[in-house]
Amino acid sequence: MDLENNTVLITGGSAGIGFALAEKFVRAGSKVIVCGRRKEVLEQAKETLPELGIYVCDVGVEKERINLFNWISENYPNLNVLINNAGIQRWKKLNTDEEWSETQKEIAINFEAPIHLANLFIPHLL
Repeated sequence: MDLENNTVLITGGSAGIGFALAEKFVRAGSKVIVCGRRKEVLEQAKETLPELGIYVCDVGVEKERINLFNWISENYPNLNVLINNAGIQRWKKLNTDEEWSETQKEIAINFEAPIHLANLFIPHLL
C-alpha cells in the first residue's frame, strides 16, 4: 500500500499500535485523523504529532459511529483509508457471575464497530 497522499481514519489511533500507524502515515505524507474515547489521550497524541486530526468517539456506541461518519464526510471528504483499530480485551473468568453488559461492551467495540463502520464508509470509499 502506498502510504503517501492518503486521507486516513484510524479508530483507536491515539495510542499503541493505532498511534504508530498514524505516525507512519503522517511521516509518509498522508493526512491522518484518529478517534478515541478519551479526549486527554487524543490531545496528548496531537501534542506529539501536531499534524493529526482528532475526534472524540466511543466506537462501541452506534450513535457515536454515525456521528463520526457524518463528521468525517463533512470535514474530510477525500478520506480514502479506514483502519478499524479500536479494541479492548478483558480477562473474563467464565465460571464467575459478571454483568453481561461488560461483555456486550467488548463485543460492541471489537466486533460490531468494525462491521458497522465498514458498512457506513464503504459507499464513501467507493
